[in-house]
Amino acid sequence: MTATAKIDGDNLVFELHGIDKILAINRTITVPLKHVVSVSSERVGWKPFTRPKVNFSTHMFPGLVKVGDYLTRDGMMFFEMHHPNKCVTVSLDDEKYKKIIFEVEDKESVTKAINQAISKTRKRA
Repeated sequence: MTATAKIDGDNLVFELHGIDKILAINRTITVPLKHVVSVSSERVGWKPFTRPKVNFSTHMFPGLVKVGDYLTRDGMMFFEMHHPNKCVTVSLDDEKYKKIIFEVEDKESVTKAINQAISKTRKRA
């Protein structure tokens, strides 16, 4: 199940759909664009993210679904991932999460849209 990422004013909003919003105990995550450090559409592997999960949800489906908060060596991360090759990774500063890894339909266009919004936000600052 893919999720959506959209620009809403000066914010980046991630919306979960279907069962994922129950598994993650979140429906949306909103972060200010000024806190986005970088965006990547590179394939995300399962192995580097095998750290303990903070909330219950997807321990039931290891290697198949990763949804929710995970504590890693680098800090807290949020995953909404069923297919690692369809994910966008958003690195953050001054937020609860160090990274948000989110599965979307078209990762290249989402990455481009987020980068354009970041660029506009930085030009205004």
